[in-house]
Amino acid sequence: MKKLLITVNGKRYEVDVEVLEDDDVIQTQPAFRPPTRSIESYSGATPVALSPRSKKKETLDQKTLASPLNGVVLEVKISDGQDVTENDVVIVVEAMKMKTNIASPFTAKVKKVHVKEKDVIEQGHPLLTYE
Repeated sequence: MKKLLITVNGKRYEVDVEVLEDDDVIQTQPAFRPPTRSIESYSGATPVALSPRSKKKETLDQKTLASPLNGVVLEVKISDGQDVTENDVVIVVEAMKMKTNIASPFTAKVKKVHVKEKDVIEQGHPLLTYE
């Protein structure tokens, strides 16, 4: 136990504190390590959405382009029935005050666009379906 004097709003308190870890121990690892996350390309593969809350896998149709991140749709650059080529930017999403361009993984015709500007979307949300 250690005795400490703590001042809160100008009033002093004497408190007893139980020490769980010694201050003299040198920390060999950083206190914070950001989690690593790999981003997979949807080109030629079936998109998989993983909800961080439920940890439940949901497999989407190969002809569906799913959102790779949570955010707000800023711009939809295509419409139903439009032809797109591989790497054409089809939707712009804002996430954490950054704009992210979402490109078509292959050349195809857009059957249906499932989002509009100002929609709030989560990772795995279907953005559009190809014919």
